Amino acid sequence: MKISASIEGYHPPRIEFQELLRLGALLILWLLVASPLSAETKRLTGYYTEEEVRTLTAGELDDVILRKSWYSGQLMMKDEQWQGITIARLDRDSIYILEPRIKAYFTVTPETARRNVATQLQIFGAEKDKTGKFFFPEDLFIRTGTTKQVGRWNCYQVMTNPKYRSPEKPYVIFWYSTEVDFPVQVFGQQLKNFFGDTPEVKGLFDRITQFEGYPVRTEAHGENGTVITTLVKLQSRNDIDPQIFEVPKGYNHVPMPGNQPPPKR
Repeated sequence: MKISASIEGYHPPRIEFQELLRLGALLILWLLVASPLSAETKRLTGYYTEEEVRTLTAGELDDVILRKSWYSGQLMMKDEQWQGITIARLDRDSIYILEPRIKAYFTVTPETARRNVATQLQIFGAEKDKTGKFFFPEDLFIRTGTTKQVGRWNCYQVMTNPKYRSPEKPYVIFWYSTEVDFPVQVFGQQLKNFFGDTPEVKGLFDRITQFEGYPVRTEAHGENGTVITTLVKLQSRNDIDPQIFEVPKGYNHVPMPGNQPPPKR
């Protein structure tokens, strides 16, 4: 999510479909990943990953970044090169979105996340019931008979059930592997505290974790493009610097898109 190149003339960006796919993918990882926090040492225990994130838009060159991520307990940091940095501090009920080029950041609060969670969940095929509330049908995702190798891992395909697909609706293809040493653990009360103990959040987690293994590749397809996220490196670490989960000194706080005051006349 890009921030304007000038703090003084800051204008929040329009959130594109690909941005929702990217933010939604982060939500999936929060649902799946948790690791112990070491309070006995200055260094933290957790995981480090690298993922190739490829955005495909008709008529344009592919946009490819290498996303580097660190996880430790309730802490997460994602460096997405020119697309910015995301720091999640569930222990503080805050997410920080950083734009290193202009030394600026804004904060996403639990209230904001809960307000917008339904919109992000639509990316993964949430359906609406008769009252207009979103839910995830039990058969939303199905395992197909297709298998292939992704990187060094043998994978099987899981995809949005065709009966819930249409030209106007997004759909997702996952490639799960049982060979990945990456713990699939419930974020539990931490997740509920941030996004709210909602049926929507529980529904997405239940649908994703009904399959064995870890999705090493996610292909999120939408009307305006496709975002393919592929795991390329995974390391268990016990030397994570806790400072990477802090907003660096010298960064200016700016209003979150949609929450800024009206311009002065």
